[in-house]
Formats: sequence, structure tokens, C-alpha cells
Amino acid sequence: MEVKKHLACGTLGSCRVIHAFLIFDRIYLIRLFKRFEVRPEKMGSSFYPAARRKRRVIVGTFVHNYRWGAQIRGDERGYVEKVKRYKAHGFEFYTVEKKPSIQVAMKEDLYTSEFLGNCVIPPPDIGQLAILSLQGLKAAFKRYPSRPYAIYAYNQDVENLWLGYLLKVLIGAPLIVVYHQIRPASFSSFRSGVVDRVRKGFHPVRAVTKSLLPAMNRYAARHADIHIALSKATRTEVENLLGIKDCRVIGNGLDTNKFRALSLPKTIDGVFLGRLAPQKGIDILLEAWSEVVREDPSLRLVLIGGGESKDVSQYRRMVKELSLEKNVDFAGFVGDDEVVRLLNSSKLFVFPSRQEGFAQAVSQAMGCGLCCILSDIPPLREVYGSAAVFSPLNQPKLLAETIRRLLGAEGERRLYSERARQLAETFSWEDAVNQEISLIRTSRVLPESSFQPG
Repeated sequence: MEVKKHLACGTLGSCRVIHAFLIFDRIYLIRLFKRFEVRPEKMGSSFYPAARRKRRVIVGTFVHNYRWGAQIRGDERGYVEKVKRYKAHGFEFYTVEKKPSIQVAMKEDLYTSEFLGNCVIPPPDIGQLAILSLQGLKAAFKRYPSRPYAIYAYNQDVENLWLGYLLKVLIGAPLIVVYHQIRPASFSSFRSGVVDRVRKGFHPVRAVTKSLLPAMNRYAARHADIHIALSKATRTEVENLLGIKDCRVIGNGLDTNKFRALSLPKTIDGVFLGRLAPQKGIDILLEAWSEVVREDPSLRLVLIGGGESKDVSQYRRMVKELSLEKNVDFAGFVGDDEVVRLLNSSKLFVFPSRQEGFAQAVSQAMGCGLCCILSDIPPLREVYGSAAVFSPLNQPKLLAETIRRLLGAEGERRLYSERARQLAETFSWEDAVNQEISLIRTSRVLPESSFQPG
């Protein structure tokens, strides 16, 4: 009885927060509905008069706290690369994001930015999500000239997916969501989330509040119109976890004009590219490298990429504890030209990541013609298959054995280098966006004539 009482109180309190949020902004929401003349009977494809279809506008939810020059994920690069190709097809993107815009730092002019104010990303609770959502709605409706053809949630995080769902409800445009990788805890149902947290010792009220965001994210995902996964492994997770049966697989691309093989001396023995984060298995890589240098103390490893200060500090401490100060260099976050130079100066690319959706860092290394050692997880084996060497997950001694073997086998490295280059040539941003446009055009959500790839 007491648990039920706490659950009821927690739910009531959360409802009051939402109710207060809506009352506070009711005047603004009314103005939005009046501006766009939203009526229930007008939702769906008939919501767009033919005269409104001249400009092909997509509103993107691109909410994240990553910064060019510090650290970015493949998610951020993928969004910029895709928008570049959408623009070539005549689409206009209005993007909700936080300052500073990554496109500016990348010296691109691809979309119109509508900036969020001061909000917490990722939102830790429903109150912060409400603040973010309100700011996102205001930003989205601020300047864009007409009703969009689609809402594009560039990944499955709640700050993008929930905002995209609200925009879908308010203006009737279809919601597209791109799933990079899935964490079950981010999509648990409300009931299972509460029960699981109570069993783990959470106070019932805290269990309720902590279960709201995953439940809202799950609800938004299940009500999206078009589902895109970067790999078959991710699609399987989406279908099993969310009960979605129409998720399409469209992988990422690669700019092979930029990430290409160069004739440079191989002065680096091993290289890693990516965020310096626990997910990427940096601890496993350092432990493996400490085993490798026991036989050859001259071997050099370079870590390319930024990370949270606490994570980078932890890895620097680990380097000292393992006595690897002369063997491991932290290159930090560097521009693409320097990334290409470092990759082409390396004999091996080592990527012991614990969780991935596509792993653009691997495709970039392959574009530069590197022999790649990857952790043996389903998405990486699916995408990179026979073009890479795989090592069991979280096994530093076995990883060290693989590194030693390949450093001593130049012929085998050349074989995998050629396979890597051939596979990299098949990754195309143009093909990926063409598939997305085709999927939108043939979807039942919009009329066939709404989208005409340029």
C-alpha cells in the first residue's frame, strides 16, 4: 500500500509539473496554433496545401553538448554530412541546436540555426526536459517560412526525439528518427522502469521520476513515422525493444576525397581515433599496449580525439601507472587534415569499442588504407566484415597478441589495407541520403509528389 501511495504521489507531482509548464506557456502555444491554424482534422498528409509544397523545408532537432575542437561523435558529423547532401537536392534545413553551431566551426553554411537558450543537456529529469522542449518549440517556430515536410530527429536521445514528437503533434509533419545505437535503459516502459528501480532499492518516488524520461522517449519513438537504423544489428535492437517492424537500414557514408591513402612514412605503430570515453574501450587498449611493449619498448601508440576532462585525466593516470609515458601520445582533438596525416603515418588502427552503431572512425581509417583491429561486436562485424581483424571484447591479452602478430606481418597488413580501401569506396553519403529521400517520398505519410530528388 505504501509503495502504491508513493507511486501515486510521484505521478501526481509529475503531472503538476507538466500542468504548470503548459499553463505558464499557454499563451505562446495558442499563438502557435493560431499562426499555423492547426486543426485535428487537418493532421497528416492533407495538412499541406499544394501551394505550400514549393519549398522543401525540413526541421532538424540537433540538440547535443558536443563541440568541434573539443569532442564530437559520429552523430554530429553524420548530421552535417547528410544535410550537405540534402541541400544539394534542394532541401532547406532549419536546425534547432545549441550555441556554438558545429557547422560554423567546420566552416560550412548548410542550414539555418535556431538556438536554444540555457538548458541542461542531456536533461536529467522531466522538469529540465520541459524547459528544453519549450525553448526548442520557440526556436523551431521562430523564423522558418512554411510548414515543413518532415521533422528530422538526428538520433534517438530523448532531447531530440521528444522535441521532434512535440513538433510532429503541433504541425502534423512526419517524424523521422535515425537510430545510431540503442541502450535499453533509455527506452524502458514506465511500469517496467519503476519496478526495476524499486527492486534495485530506489525510493518509490525517485523510481517514478527516473522512469518518466525513458517512458516518454519510448512513446515518442513508437509514434515516429519513419525509422532508420545505421546497421542491421541496431535495427534488430529497435524492433525487439520498441516493437517496431518497419525500421529500415541505411548506413553512413564517407568522404573518400578527404579520407584517403597517402604515401607517408609509417612512424606510428598503433593509432586510435574517437572520443576518449569508457564506451570506446580506451582502458582495454592501454592494458593491451602495456603487454605489447614488454617485448618491444620502442612501440608507439597515438590516441586521437577529445573527451570529458575526468575521462582524459583517468587515462593519463593509467598511462603513468602502466609506465607508458614514452609509448603513448595524446594527440587530442585535431582537424581532419591532421587526422588524415596521423592515420596515414600509422601501421595499425586499433578500436576496442564496447558499443557502436556504425563507427565512422573505422570507415575513416579504412579510407586511409589502414589495417584495422576491431572489437568483436555485432555492428562492427556486420559493417566491416572481412575487411578487418576482430579481437574478443574486453580481452586485453588477446588484443595484445593480435597487435603483436600484425605488427610483425607486413604482408598480412597489406592484405587488410587493400580490403579496407575497397570497402571504404562503397560508403557514400550521397547514396545514404538518396535512400532516405526515396524512403520519405514513397512513405504513406506524404503524397508521392511531395518529394522530387534534385
